[in-house]
Amino acid sequence: MALVKSFGLTESPRLCVSRQISACSICRGKKIKCDGLVPVCTPCQKARRDAECTNGSDKFAKGKERSYVTALEARLVWLEKDIARVEGLGAAQTAQYQPAQDGDYKDPTTRIAKGQRKEESHVNDLVSDFGFLSVNATSRDFDGLAQDVFAQLILTPSALLDLPHSTIDVLPSRPSVTALVQQYIDQHLALYPFISEVRIFGSIEALYEGHASPSDEWIVFLVLAIALASSSTSSTGSSYSEAVCYAGAALKYAKVVLLPGSLQSIQLILLLVQYSIQDPHHFDSWYLVGAAARMMVDLGLHQDPPESVKMKDAQLNLRRRIFHSVYSMDRLASLTHRRTFSFTDDSANVLMPKLSSPMFVDPPTSGHPALELIRLRQTVSPACQSLFQSGSDSVHDPWPTICAAYHAIDDWHSHLQETSIQNSFKLCFQPEVLYTKILLLSPPRLQKPLEDYGQLLILEQSIAYSQIMSTFIKDHTNRFLWTSYDLSRTVFVAQRTLEIFENFPKVCFSNPSPQPPQQSPKTEHLIPPLPERNGRERLYSGIETLRLLDGIVRVLTRKYGVPSVWRELKPRFERMETTLRARAATV
Repeated sequence: MALVKSFGLTESPRLCVSRQISACSICRGKKIKCDGLVPVCTPCQKARRDAECTNGSDKFAKGKERSYVTALEARLVWLEKDIARVEGLGAAQTAQYQPAQDGDYKDPTTRIAKGQRKEESHVNDLVSDFGFLSVNATSRDFDGLAQDVFAQLILTPSALLDLPHSTIDVLPSRPSVTALVQQYIDQHLALYPFISEVRIFGSIEALYEGHASPSDEWIVFLVLAIALASSSTSSTGSSYSEAVCYAGAALKYAKVVLLPGSLQSIQLILLLVQYSIQDPHHFDSWYLVGAAARMMVDLGLHQDPPESVKMKDAQLNLRRRIFHSVYSMDRLASLTHRRTFSFTDDSANVLMPKLSSPMFVDPPTSGHPALELIRLRQTVSPACQSLFQSGSDSVHDPWPTICAAYHAIDDWHSHLQETSIQNSFKLCFQPEVLYTKILLLSPPRLQKPLEDYGQLLILEQSIAYSQIMSTFIKDHTNRFLWTSYDLSRTVFVAQRTLEIFENFPKVCFSNPSPQPPQQSPKTEHLIPPLPERNGRERLYSGIETLRLLDGIVRVLTRKYGVPSVWRELKPRFERMETTLRARAATV
């Protein structure tokens, strides 16, 4: 609340972007490449059309006004209603309060306090989003407050629980640190290569030689925290406790290392994003990803520099690695939490980075986990944006978009199987693929619910998800690749499965299965077929699916310390399993 009073961001937010994130109107009309320079892009300068170039205006790029700003305005309306509700609650309780009998007294301010805490949380959310719209991240000194406020704008809304203040007085042995760092490189950096191995080992060397900078300590401590947190199987274990201590030691340097206007700051935030995905107790990763995306756009990393700008290959490749890591993380966080993307696909124009590793061979069988993951998220992003984030009020016919996305995902999966990527990564990608297919079949703004065929298709994808995810979870050597997003996705799949069993029981176990809906002329690809399975087989598969989902949620809630999630789903699993077994007895 103090932040709002100090800056007045909610009273008069400066809704403008500091850098254009798509081509200006002149370049777009001529279909030529625009470098996005402000206030006038290079092509317009050369053509002497400075006055006509729109890069210096305060207009948002294509898609921005429909997603990000609309979400902010909706949140502001929600916040105003919540404030009014809390104020009305206080007035009503003051007017109607009557002394209670002994033993029955409840403090009437308790609910008000809860409402105020909720209101403060909403204000922090709002201030965070408006703050990133107001602050130009390419300026190192906005009103002389950059170093003090910038880190606060990033950390305050994303912090869920304060980390303990930790000091690492004695460094672990060099071999143990090297082993943890190598684990991080093999399992985490392989998917998001936004920082080089040379930089990481250089920071370790500086730390042990006694001349480490704050950024060196941030890098080493968070890399160790990520490796330890990912290796833990319980939030009460020693590995997790050590991870929290290292993360707390790194956060001491936040105000020193998180500065606007530098590639290194984005890299350091992405390290914190990776840790937050492993430790959802202390951080909301979605806010941190949004902060990194905002900085990335402000620095122009979403556009490759024009050919006239000479840049070393290593520097250009680093820009591309950072952009695609931010892109991949943003799509992961937004699709898992079913929230708006931080930036649209059509606002970016960046080639793939060059990545190499001795474990991969030459094309066409070669592959890199990070590149394949980027391609997967590029494949599903347009469809999800169309079904979930478009400006229209409702979706009339989702099948053309769903069918095209399914076809593209299947093509990507076929290509993945031909690569030489480690099997652990291939297995890690499959639950995300199946979750995405279920998500595509669950758009919230349909004019009418999906036909019976669509509901049955969701159920079949849920059955496949439970089998793949169970295999992934059972092998504890894969635990380094588990994330809290796996838990969120599994809970979503479990809820959709239970809803279908509850609302469409006859459809699930009918013979014959429903026919696919009639395709419109716009549908270029066939509607995905159902597996060959009769009603009785689907019934027993459904029972097994509930059992598997129950076990997956139990394991992941133990790892991430949220047993309440499993306790809420457990009774629903048991009731539905009892119902299905009773039905099976009569078949």
